[in-house]
Amino acid sequence: MTTVAMPLKRQKRRPSVAIGSVLVLVVACAGWWIASRISFVIPDPSSTTRALFSNLGDPDYQRDMRVTAIAVAWAFALGTLIGALLGLVLGLSRTARLLFEPLVIGLNGMPKIVLYPMLLPVFHLGYGSKVVMGVLFSLFPVLINVAAGVRDVPEVYWKLSRSLNASRWQTLTAIVIPAIRRPLLTGIRLAVSLATVGVVLSEFFATQNGLGRTVLRAYGTGDYADMMATILLLISVSFTLSLALWRLERKTR
Repeated sequence: MTTVAMPLKRQKRRPSVAIGSVLVLVVACAGWWIASRISFVIPDPSSTTRALFSNLGDPDYQRDMRVTAIAVAWAFALGTLIGALLGLVLGLSRTARLLFEPLVIGLNGMPKIVLYPMLLPVFHLGYGSKVVMGVLFSLFPVLINVAAGVRDVPEVYWKLSRSLNASRWQTLTAIVIPAIRRPLLTGIRLAVSLATVGVVLSEFFATQNGLGRTVLRAYGTGDYADMMATILLLISVSFTLSLALWRLERKTR
């Protein structure tokens, strides 16, 4: 009875998730259409979609997409790596946790975009300053989730490691990392969106190419359909990646 009931429950959940996603999409489109009737700055969904498909065939727009994508990929990779390493240190070392955890909490709550004027003279225009800003946005969720995951590893796992005389490397690779897979995936899921936010925000201020600059240029010229098309592209890509990682996170035990 139990073996039959579990698959049936799982099959019932999947349609509910799909139906919920469709309902959210319908509500979002309806709200978007209503907002377009209220404000001239927000074009209707059909105009935005036409502008997006038109932009996707433009070589200059493709270059801006490529510039932003490369910066986001670097920021995400570096932010995830640095955040995971620092999270392991904070989780494994009580001394490091006592010394640096208040600093981490304070920096995480700080609006990081205020640091951009200081980063710009050091890293100049181009990828450098954008990548660093994306790293600052993306590393904290990974760091905090990994540190919390390490602290929550059951005590019996540590006892098992000691009873087997496992080395530190064996303990890390065979016990700690498998035990924190789910919080690590949660941090990675958040880091994807935040890396995009950091890069695009930095492109608003001082850069020559990128989707953030495209949004700002379209707003300045009153081309609101192009502006919303780029915003829609950014939201769609971030949402798709976050949803895929969320589904992977749910499957992780």
